[in-house]
Amino acid sequence: MKKYIISIVVIALLFGCEDFLEEEVYTEYDPSVFLQDEAGVDALLTGAYSAAIYSNFQAIDHFNVQQLNTDETWETGGGLNRRVLPLIEFTWDASTDYFNNGYNRFYNAIAAANNVLSVIDGLDNLEEATLKKIEAEARFLRAFSYYNLHSYFGPTPIVTVPDGATLDEIEAVGKETPRATEEEYRSYVEGDLLYASENLSYGGLSSRANKGNALGLLAKFHLNNKEWEKASETAQEVISNGGYVLYDDYTKLFAVDGEDNNEYLFRFEAAVGTNQANVYIPHAFPPNYPIQSNWENFGAQFRTYTLFYETFEEVDIRRQLMISEYTPTTTGVITLLSRDADGNVLDDVRSLKFVPDPNAAGRFSGNDSPIIRLADIILARAEALNEVSGPTQESIDLINEIRNRASVDEVVLTDFSSKEELRNFILAERGRELYSEGLRREDLIRHNKFIERALERGKSAQPHQVVYPLPQPQIDNNPNLEQNPGY
Repeated sequence: MKKYIISIVVIALLFGCEDFLEEEVYTEYDPSVFLQDEAGVDALLTGAYSAAIYSNFQAIDHFNVQQLNTDETWETGGGLNRRVLPLIEFTWDASTDYFNNGYNRFYNAIAAANNVLSVIDGLDNLEEATLKKIEAEARFLRAFSYYNLHSYFGPTPIVTVPDGATLDEIEAVGKETPRATEEEYRSYVEGDLLYASENLSYGGLSSRANKGNALGLLAKFHLNNKEWEKASETAQEVISNGGYVLYDDYTKLFAVDGEDNNEYLFRFEAAVGTNQANVYIPHAFPPNYPIQSNWENFGAQFRTYTLFYETFEEVDIRRQLMISEYTPTTTGVITLLSRDADGNVLDDVRSLKFVPDPNAAGRFSGNDSPIIRLADIILARAEALNEVSGPTQESIDLINEIRNRASVDEVVLTDFSSKEELRNFILAERGRELYSEGLRREDLIRHNKFIERALERGKSAQPHQVVYPLPQPQIDNNPNLEQNPGY
């Protein structure tokens, strides 16, 4: 088995005087013993999960990269604005810090997963089923990280290092490996996710890898790569056999008291008082919004475009998690956020989809973050079916499952005379269902609307900006790393 290693850990050994600094050691952990049992390896695997999860302000960084240049969300104010303005205005380049931060974060997670795989490759005292489960979880985390890299940059290097390589050899390979081809990349990620799905079971914690979220991620990977038949088939496997159900009350689905649900396939847990908390809400409160004393309101504020807000019907339950007007504590006078009294667009609607946690501690809330949920997979199958066969009753039925929960009228097959009409409707429905979840950029790119909608907003967007540039520090470190065209 080969190791796939990106980052390198260097251990410094410190030596001191042998007399008065010597201590008698009563207990110690021997890594060679600690990693020989399931508990030890599981602890190593937990470290890989920790590396793969983006929480606190890492999650906001990912949100910014995937949302702030879309037709849904933008940002004003605070120190954050200086950093995100290139994203909003389509003026980013290879030196934009978000890209290098994300590149390093995802590859650190890959290295952590590969470390697990390297350790279990040398174990012979655990049952085969246990080893396969551990390997499946590690490969899921690796695939998840490569999925995110692909969403940002397209194919990136897959570095293969033979067993027994020295640190110098590992570093040399890392500095020489070129980008994978699209075909190589897809095959690699698909292989990891298929292995995970074949060696894990449905059920269990949705914050851990299981058969359902492995297949769910694979369905989304196929969908974004426009592999329509594979996306349709994989989504159907999840829908039919995963045991997932749509949560009854959309308005509580993203609240702390609704996170124990069976709609989430994969989620990042959040808890106040830990290093995994949700910090979205302080960015969403408008100025002088009436908040609890234990909440915080940032100067950096996420705002929702009026035209996106107006894609919702007034009776749409999902719209209840947005505010288009409020009464500031300072004036006592209603402030409009969608349009002013003369009908002019304000682009200042606020998404409070992650319902404020009553027990938040300042900026830190306990709302879990959904990464994959059933509604996403249902709409993915509807979209893939339409791309294969055009409008069908099954696609319409899937869409209506989502709309029925939102208490809006069902659509009928005769509403759509072409594949293009239904495609556009599905994109709009995905926006209404999945807003504020960090999915809008990849949806717009897949539908060839990302650049078009940016131009409509007056941005100087270029066709090559459907992928981000590889970070300049990575280019400098690896002369064989070819930059994306246009940058």
